[in-house]
Amino acid sequence: MLPIQRVFLICGLIVLGGPALARAQGAVDDPSSAARIHLGPLAVDPRFGLRNVGFDNNVFNARSEPTRDFTFTLVPGADTWLHVGRALLSGRTTVEWNYFRDSVRERSLNLNQEGRLDVDLTWFAPYVLGSYQRTRQRPNDEIDLRVLQKQTGRAAGLVVVVGPRLKLDFEARELTLDFSDSEFGSAALAEALNRTRAQGTLSVEFALTPLTTMAVRSVVREDRFEFSTLRDSDSWSVMPGFEFTPAALISGSAYVGMRELTTRSADVPDFSGIIAAVDLRYVVRDLFRVIARVDRDVDYSFDPAQPFFVSTAAGGEVTQVVGLNWDVVVRTRRTTLDYEGFEPAPGSGRRDLIWSHGVGIGRRVGTEVRVGFDVDYIKRDSDREIRVFDGFRFGGSVTYGY
Repeated sequence: MLPIQRVFLICGLIVLGGPALARAQGAVDDPSSAARIHLGPLAVDPRFGLRNVGFDNNVFNARSEPTRDFTFTLVPGADTWLHVGRALLSGRTTVEWNYFRDSVRERSLNLNQEGRLDVDLTWFAPYVLGSYQRTRQRPNDEIDLRVLQKQTGRAAGLVVVVGPRLKLDFEARELTLDFSDSEFGSAALAEALNRTRAQGTLSVEFALTPLTTMAVRSVVREDRFEFSTLRDSDSWSVMPGFEFTPAALISGSAYVGMRELTTRSADVPDFSGIIAAVDLRYVVRDLFRVIARVDRDVDYSFDPAQPFFVSTAAGGEVTQVVGLNWDVVVRTRRTTLDYEGFEPAPGSGRRDLIWSHGVGIGRRVGTEVRVGFDVDYIKRDSDREIRVFDGFRFGGSVTYGY
């Protein structure tokens, strides 16, 4: 068992000692003031997107004889906040309809629902949250199949304000992932990847300035698989980093740290190394924008001979306003999947490399609506020929609130 109980104990000691140093203002961050619609205590921020209206010339990421099809994605959604006394109930709803003209079985209606309840008691704030996702999208960069998957999550936590600049957040979370539901599920993926995750997180946040926060996130986690118990693992990670508000010259967040994953089977190798989660933006007077993203972590593979892989993705996007309300976008992304197999494992050094490049042009209609056209090229190289593919995807989009 992971030492989650120890983290609960630490949090309890913090709660007992925290009130003497508490600040006067509340412990709950409330973003509802920026919502577009306010109806008394209810705030609503609607979103709408019509994306990828065009052609995908390799629908199934096939190495040979690719399938070409007309497709589009319709994505309505909304963020909501409801104030009831000291309580804040917030939610995020996204519905996604993927349409393919000829590949009828690839059509899907997806739902993502999140809800959270915070109770602001000035110097501390308990909260609970839940999430439900039912989607037929590709789960990650490794899997090409659009397979039905369900994720259900629940969590409880406590935010403690220790001083004018110092805040602590402890959370216990459980997540269940299931690939086996209905005719669109996958028995092979279910056997390899169905699992439950229990996780405890302790975050320490210190406000350096009104625009910059320094933080450290410590996580203990255990993954237990329903069928493939050889993949069971315990892990811990520590990630220091910074968060910058949208008003800062550079906004977003940047975390880099270490993770150690210990498998419960002597036949499966462990992992110890650097992980990262970086998403930064630099904007010059709404005329020029640069986005940089880096993600590195361990994920589980459906390959029975190679239980997990290390995914490292780095990319960026540059947007330049051209003329009145027009913009040009250039983006690129490079992802490597480094696999670990059983010891000894033939082909244990396998690596997949995925490149994605794209360009687009768009026009703003008012302050919230953007109409655009994009072209993207995706290519994957692999030691296994069956995993090699490339293809173009191009089409138009209309977005509001995204």
